[in-house]
Amino acid sequence: MADRLTQLQDAVNSLADQLCNAIGVLQQCAPPASFSNIQTSINKDQPANPTEEYAQLFAALIARTAKDVDVLIDSLPSEESTAAVQVGLHFFKFVLL
Repeated sequence: MADRLTQLQDAVNSLADQLCNAIGVLQQCAPPASFSNIQTSINKDQPANPTEEYAQLFAALIARTAKDVDVLIDSLPSEESTAAVQVGLHFFKFVLL
């Protein structure tokens, strides 16, 4: 089991991956834009892209990972907490178990 800072770093890396993947999928699924000064033929028979499903999927993944990051940040010791206090709390939890 990794320490909390490593878990936090892994969660932040996962969030960055998800954001990059979401942007990539949005770019891939975006309809082509037409420019008035450039004459190109755009294939009107392109298959429909499930962009709404992708948007919901990535929104759920990003929201869940952001929530995990918040939980990990909240679990970190505060600045007022000293090493002795942290050891005492850990010992107290161990005794209660």
